[in-house]
Amino acid sequence: MNRRYGSTLILLVLNVLGVFAVDITTFKYRIGRGISGNGNPGIIALIISLALLAILFILLVFISIDYLRKLPRKFTMIVIPSLSMVTIVFMIFGELNKMNVLEQNLKGFTNDKDSVVFRFGWINQYTNTLFYNGYILGFGISLAILVSCLIVRIQSIDT
Repeated sequence: MNRRYGSTLILLVLNVLGVFAVDITTFKYRIGRGISGNGNPGIIALIISLALLAILFILLVFISIDYLRKLPRKFTMIVIPSLSMVTIVFMIFGELNKMNVLEQNLKGFTNDKDSVVFRFGWINQYTNTLFYNGYILGFGISLAILVSCLIVRIQSIDT
């Protein structure tokens, strides 16, 4: 296996583990059982996971460009971009649904006076999973592949 493919696979696995780490370290609100709001242990997992995500996206763009150049033009211009855009739309709907469910569970967000997280700030111990989850990972992977398709198309026009 090529070294770049191996490192990309390792980064992908680390990102999936990051999704679980952020989810595990994010508190789930239970009625009548809140926490003091004096700390957010999930912020460490969130920061590390977002850094790994950025590295994965950059590496994925470069690897995808090399791979897409070897494919027939029909795939790089129509099939793969279409599948990427459909995946992006599904990931956006999934994320919006996740936001709605969390908003209902917390009785609003940071500006709602009846909310559990009123005046907490957007990144808090209850909302870490809004900023890093499987939908965001899928969105980013699809976006990286779509960007790669656009780069290959632009480069093919120039030559």
